[in-house]
Amino acid sequence: MLDPITAFATASAAFNFLKRAVETGREIEDVGSQLGTWFGACADLKQHEEESRDPPLFKKLLHKGSVEQQAMENLMRRKKIEQQERELRELIVLRFGVDSYREMMTERRQITEGRERTAMLQRRRRAKAIQNAIAVVLIVIIFAVPVAVTMWLFEKVK
Repeated sequence: MLDPITAFATASAAFNFLKRAVETGREIEDVGSQLGTWFGACADLKQHEEESRDPPLFKKLLHKGSVEQQAMENLMRRKKIEQQERELRELIVLRFGVDSYREMMTERRQITEGRERTAMLQRRRRAKAIQNAIAVVLIVIIFAVPVAVTMWLFEKVK
């Protein structure tokens, strides 16, 4: 994940490239990779914004700048991205039609939901693996300590 400044710069650069390319006559499908770059940078920005709402303790302690400053930066980036998205939507609708744009947005939601489900399953598996490891360690300790104590006592008695 990119930091918010880099992600915003990447999104803006990709958007500007897309806009210039389409204005100079290139087809939107010819610059699809730049569209993907723009969407990826927007996803990074959204992820950063979500994480900034509830940051880890070390980030809370070490964060520079005021809360108001961070809120204003988030707002300005979000508004600029919304404006870029409106313009890109217009370009896509003009080229492929409203139905194609809706289809793309539906597919985008499905992919996002799939990724979120996968991430949730991975978190659950990781938590289960940690629980299993702790259980194994506790079982080993529960059985190993009495055996070790018994062996030590037998050695003492001899």
